[in-house]
Amino acid sequence: MQEPEEDPIEDPIKEEDPVVDNSSPCDFDLSSTKEGETINLNCILDLEGKTINLPKNVTITFDKGEIKNGTLNFAENGKIDGQLLNASVTIDGKAQLISDEFEFIPNKWGIVEGKTTDEVSRENRDVFEETMQKINDLGGKTFKIDKMDAYFNVDESKTAPTQFPALTAITLPKSDFTLKMTDNTHLRMQPNGAIRPTLLATFTANNITIDGGVLHGDRDEHDYTTISSTHEWGHLLRITGTKNSVFKNIKFEDATGDAIDVHALGHSFDPNYTYCDNVLITNNTMIRSRRNHISITDGRNITVEKNDFIDASIHTEKSRGVAPGFAIDVEAVRHGNPRGISEIAEDIFIRNNTENGSRIGAVTVHTGDKVTIEDNTFENSISYSTSIGTIIKNNKITGKTPKNTDKGIAITAGRSDVYDKNYGNKVYGNIIKDYSIGIVMSNKDLEVYDNEISNCKLGITIGTIRESKIYNNIIKSNRDSSDGIVSHPTVEYIDNVVVGGKSKGNNIEVTRTPVKLVNVNDKNGQEDFKLIITHNTITSTSTNTFSNAHGFEFNENIINQGGLRIVNSENATFIANTITSTVANGIRLDTGCKNLTIKDNTIKVTGTNLECIKVNTTDGVNINIDNNTCN
Repeated sequence: MQEPEEDPIEDPIKEEDPVVDNSSPCDFDLSSTKEGETINLNCILDLEGKTINLPKNVTITFDKGEIKNGTLNFAENGKIDGQLLNASVTIDGKAQLISDEFEFIPNKWGIVEGKTTDEVSRENRDVFEETMQKINDLGGKTFKIDKMDAYFNVDESKTAPTQFPALTAITLPKSDFTLKMTDNTHLRMQPNGAIRPTLLATFTANNITIDGGVLHGDRDEHDYTTISSTHEWGHLLRITGTKNSVFKNIKFEDATGDAIDVHALGHSFDPNYTYCDNVLITNNTMIRSRRNHISITDGRNITVEKNDFIDASIHTEKSRGVAPGFAIDVEAVRHGNPRGISEIAEDIFIRNNTENGSRIGAVTVHTGDKVTIEDNTFENSISYSTSIGTIIKNNKITGKTPKNTDKGIAITAGRSDVYDKNYGNKVYGNIIKDYSIGIVMSNKDLEVYDNEISNCKLGITIGTIRESKIYNNIIKSNRDSSDGIVSHPTVEYIDNVVVGGKSKGNNIEVTRTPVKLVNVNDKNGQEDFKLIITHNTITSTSTNTFSNAHGFEFNENIINQGGLRIVNSENATFIANTITSTVANGIRLDTGCKNLTIKDNTIKVTGTNLECIKVNTTDGVNINIDNNTCN
C-alpha cells in the first residue's frame, strides 16, 4: 500500500531588521530613564538646553546616534560612550566613559582648522586643553586624534604674562594620560611675538605619554622686534617636573627656541622644587629648531634614544640660529645664587640617535653629571665642559663638512679652565673619521681608550690634566701633516698621566709628528710632575718631538721609520725603546737638555748619513747615555 506523500515544509518568512535612520530625532527623552537601564542611542537626542538627571547605574551606548545641546547629570556609576560627547554636551555627576580610549573629532568640538585669527586660534587652544581634561576626568586614559591641522595661540605675553609658559601652552592632564596622534595630526603655533611661548606641555605630571603627531613652531613667522630678548625660549614641548613619562614618534619642525625643553618646577633650593624623573624621549624627528633640539636643564634618569636630529640651529632665510646650537644640550645652572646649586641634571642616557647638519655640535654636556652618550651616529661633535662620571662610548662620528674636516674637534673631553671640577669621566670605543682633531682631553681622572681615529689632522690633544690614562687607541691618518698625540698649546701641566702601558699601547701611524710634547711641566712647582709614555707602536716618516718638556718617561715604545728629537727638555728618560729609522737620526739631542737618561734602546738607522744617537750640542747637563744598541 502506497503511503501518501507529505506536504512540503515551507520556510518561515524571515523578518528583516527595521532600517534605522540615525539622522532622525529620537522618539523618546531621558526623563523617564530607570535605574540600571542601558540606552542604545541610534538617533539624534536634542536635550534642548535642559539638564537631565539620571538615576544610578545608567549606561548610554553609541549606535551611530548623537546627543546635543544640554547637560546629563549622572547619579552613581553612570557610563557613557565617548563617541556621544561633543562641545554642546556637558557631563555632570558621577559618570565614566565606557572605554578608556577616546577619539577626538575636531569639528565636533569646534576646532577651526587652517590659518585663522589670534582670537580663533586662542579658542582652539582652550577647547583642546579643556577637552583633554574633561575626557581624563571621565576616566579616559588615551586621547586619540587622526586628521587635524590647526593653529593654537599660546602667546603668554597677552594671556597670562605671570604664568609659567607650560601653563599657557596646551597643557596635558596631570596623570595617567596618553595623547596619541598620527602623521595627519598637525599642531601649529600661531605666529606671535612672545618671548617664551610653548605649544604643548606637561606640568608636574606623572605617567604621561605623547605618541605621534607633527608639532610646528613659528620660527620664520615669529615677530623678533622685542629687542630686550633673544626670543630663544619659544619651545614646541616643555616637560616640567614630570615623572615616569614617554614622548615618542613625534615630528618637531621649526621651533623658535627648542623642540623639547626638560626642566624642573623651581630650583633645587625651593620648597616646591619638582624635578623630572624617568623620562623617555624616543623615535622622534627634530628639524630646524632655532636654538637646540633638546635642552635638559634639570632631571634624573632621562633617556634620549633612537631620535633623528636634523639641522639644529641652522640659519634660514628669515631667521638666524641662536646659541648654543646643539642637537642636545645638557645644561644645569650651577652658579649665581648664594643658596646653592640651582639645577641638577644627572643620570642621563643619550643613545642610538642619529644627527646631521647641526650648526655647532651634536651633544654638549655643559653642566651635568653621569651622562652616558653611547652608540650614536653623528656628523657633529660631542663635548662636555663641567661633568662628573660622564661616559662617551661606542659612537660613530664622521666629519662631512669643512667646519669639521678642517677645524672641528670630534670629542672635547673637559675644559682646562675648570681644572678639578671634572673627574671620573671616560671616552672609549668611539670611531672617529675625517675630523681635523679626534679628541681633546683635560682635567682629572679621565680615561681615553679603545678609540679609532682615522684621516685626521691630529689624533689626540692633551690639555691641562692629571691622574689620567690614554691607552689602546688607534690613530691612523694619511692626511698631509697629520699628528698623533700632542700636548695642547696652552697646557698648564700634565701630571700622573700614562700614555699606553703594557698590553695597552696606542698604535699611531701618521704623516708628521706622532708624539709631540711642547712646553710641558716647565713652570715652578711642577718639578715632580710626571707623564709616562710607554709600550706604544709609532709609525711615521717624521720624528717624535720633545721641546721644553719636563718630567716625562718615554720607555719601551716601538718606533718605525722616524726617530726622536729632544730640545730644551729636562728630567726625562728614554729607556728600552726599539727604534728603526729610515729618514732621521734614531735619537737627536739639541740644545738646553738637562738630567736625561738614554739607555737600553735598540736603534737601527738605514738612511744616508744617519746616526743612532746624534748629539748636536755640548751644553747638555747630566746627560746619561748608556748601554744602547746600534745596528
